[in-house]
Amino acid sequence: MRATGFLVLTSVVMCGAIVLATTGWRQPRPSLERSVRHLRRPPTTSQEEAHTIVRRFGLFALATPIGERAVRWKQSLRLAGRDLPTHVGTLVIAALVGLITPALLLALLHLTGWVSIGLFVPVGVSLLGAALAPFGVHSDAMSRSDDLRIDVRHQLSAYLDMVTMLLAGNTGHEGALEQAARAGDGLLFIELRRRMREVGTTGESLVRALALVGNDFGVVELEQVAAAAQLSASEGAPVARTLAAKCSTLRSTLAAEQEASARVRNDKVTPPLVGMALLFMALIIYPALNL
Repeated sequence: MRATGFLVLTSVVMCGAIVLATTGWRQPRPSLERSVRHLRRPPTTSQEEAHTIVRRFGLFALATPIGERAVRWKQSLRLAGRDLPTHVGTLVIAALVGLITPALLLALLHLTGWVSIGLFVPVGVSLLGAALAPFGVHSDAMSRSDDLRIDVRHQLSAYLDMVTMLLAGNTGHEGALEQAARAGDGLLFIELRRRMREVGTTGESLVRALALVGNDFGVVELEQVAAAAQLSASEGAPVARTLAAKCSTLRSTLAAEQEASARVRNDKVTPPLVGMALLFMALIIYPALNL
């Protein structure tokens, strides 16, 4: 480390220590009333303030032409339990952090003499960080949303099984839909119960709740089940057979998707295994070549 950089770093640390010591010594002793009020403060105040700030960033970004393209993420984000303005605000903050942090670190290293770089390297690293940080945040949110969507589809299969059993016990399709929604505590069952309460207050059929939940989460199978149940009820066809057929089709689709996912994972394992085999062969053959 150069002498100038060491002197600058030591001066900054000493100034910070003096400021902290001075402010701590001059701080008055808090009164008992203030201490009790501080202990009884709401535990989520800071979180709500941070959430509000992030949401403001998101609303500002959504008002731009670029933010209009983020509307297509609404269903996936709703499934992950995050609203669109909060997610967009998180992306904006991640981009700002990725843009500023590398430049500050490289500038500090340059001042202390650890590295000697020009202007183009910090700019390039900052731009790369501004692109990769929001990409990582968005990819993580979409990945969690896809996992939850698969879980919701499995819950739908269990829900349809419960509905078909209730229909086989001579329960009306309205009562079967409502009783089956009370049988589980997953995300799908919670949303179905909430939507059924909303639909029940308007006097509409409970099949409408299935369509609303399918539209909220982007689950096409649930929308198809709602359409088939509505058609069967209006045409006088047996609803139990329709739901049983939909349940069988859904299970076949889920099994096929799981098999395809397993094949993809097996294919991803092959290149590392081949690389390890070649590495061991090189380690065995290389000493023999030197003899």
